[in-house]
Order: sequence, then C-alpha cells, then structure tokens
Amino acid sequence: MRACSDRGMTALWRGLLLLVAFGLLSGCSGLRLVYSNLDRAVVWRATDYVDLNRAQRSWLRQEARVYLHWHRYEQLPELSALLTDFETAVDNGFDLEQAKAFEERGQALFEVMMREALPSLVDLMAGFSDRQISGLAKVLEESNAELNADYEGLPEAEQRAVWREKTRDSLDRWVGRLTPAQEVMLEAASEDIEPDNQEWVAFRRLWQADLIAALDERERTNAFKARITELMLHRERWYPDSYREVVENRQAVYRRFAVELLSSLDDAQRRRLSNRLGSLVRDFEILAASSRSAPEPAGPAPRA
Repeated sequence: MRACSDRGMTALWRGLLLLVAFGLLSGCSGLRLVYSNLDRAVVWRATDYVDLNRAQRSWLRQEARVYLHWHRYEQLPELSALLTDFETAVDNGFDLEQAKAFEERGQALFEVMMREALPSLVDLMAGFSDRQISGLAKVLEESNAELNADYEGLPEAEQRAVWREKTRDSLDRWVGRLTPAQEVMLEAASEDIEPDNQEWVAFRRLWQADLIAALDERERTNAFKARITELMLHRERWYPDSYREVVENRQAVYRRFAVELLSSLDDAQRRRLSNRLGSLVRDFEILAASSRSAPEPAGPAPRA
C-alpha cells in the first residue's frame, strides 16, 4: 500500500518517462535547470537497470535530447494547461467527476509520451546482449524487494502507519501541515485501502517474466515491437484478478480522499497550493517558449 498511486513505474522506459514528466512535479527547486539536464538523468536512470556500454549510453543521451525537444514544445503546454485547469477546479469546488476527468487527462498525456518514446525503446532493447538481459532480470527482481522494503513483514496496522507518514510528507510539500480534521480524513483513507504487497509483487513478476521472454525473442523484429508495445501500454493485462480488485479499491479511495482534502483546504493551504502550481506553470511556459533548434536523431541504436 505504497503512497505512490502506480506500482508499475519501475520498468526501464516507463521509469524514464516519469522522470521526464511527473517527476518534474515533485516540488523540487530549480525546475528549469533540472529539465535542462534531463538527458543526463535519463542515461543515469537507464544504467540503474541495464549495464549499457559507452556507445549505447552516448546513443541514449542523444535520443533523450531529441525526445526532450519534442516534450518541451508538445507536452509542456499540455502539462501547463492541466495544472491550470486543476487549480481552477479546486477553487470552484472539486468533486469525484472532476477527479476522474483529471485522471483520464493525465493518463492520456502519459500514453502520448509513451508512444513517442516506443520506437527508441524498441531499437535500444533490440540491441541488448544476453548478458545485459540477464543483468536486467536480476536488477528487476532485486528492485521488487527494495521497493517493498518499507512494508515487508510489517503487521497491517504498521503498514497503514507507514502509508500515512509517506502520504503526509508528500502533501506537506503541496499544501503544508494538515489540520486535525484532515488528519482524520487521512486516517480514514488509510483504513479503507487494502494492503496489496503480495498481489503487487505477483503482478510485477508476471510482467517482468514476459518482458524478459520478449527480449529473448528480440531478433523477430515485428513480433518484438508488438510485444514491447503491449507490455508498455497495457500493463493492466498482467494484473492477477486479486491485484485488479485491490487497484480498483485503491483508486476509489484516493479519489474520495483527494476530493475531501481539496474541499477542506484553508486559506493558507490554498495559497501554498496555488503558489506551487503557479510556479510550475510559469516554468513550463518559459521552457516551452524558449527557442531551440531540434537535435539530430542518433540513428540506429548500437548493438552490444
């Protein structure tokens, strides 16, 4: 029952795209500086999963520059509009229908990002060596344990306490200290969310096993591309039935909690949220308005 709303973001490229997009919304300072160095960050993140050689790292960094140029001018205006509309919705009274609508807009935006990145992903993965694929499988399994470390073996009550602490810390960056009434809301949400550790790990292992199986068939170009596309865009197809039920429950609880919390913000909390959102919107608009020539594509990915 992690505080993050999506358990499947640690696969290689999906994690890179989150670094580009939603990682920008973490509230860190110096957003424009961070964005300008994301090509390096993409390579660093990739090498957490795969031992890329020098040629692959150089190729990936250039492809990241091409992707980030597209993202700057095509996606940042969309992100800016999304945040502006969200702030307006909060000011005018946030409800469940709006929560669902913003979820759908965010998911659609992410899918566009994913589809734009898929050709480079397929090209890079097609050039992996057997050693690199074996290493990736090992890292993915290790990450299952690492990402679950805060919850593994804890009694359910303690898992809920950890979730509350992580969620509270995240909210503090956006709205500040919660009021006593909001703490009650957080407590109620933590009691409604079903623990999902075993189901989550089961899903990850199913998905990861099929990813590695697809990589083993990477010489079959068309079939490989179709399989990677399905794996990246339709991860829910690998959900065990028990995990699917938990995910649906969690999404419903998050929506209710978001509506309750945002409807209860006091003046100071609203100002803090407005300032945070406004700062991001301004940075996005400045980045999108800056004039830069498109980088040259890196060409075919090198083979290991």
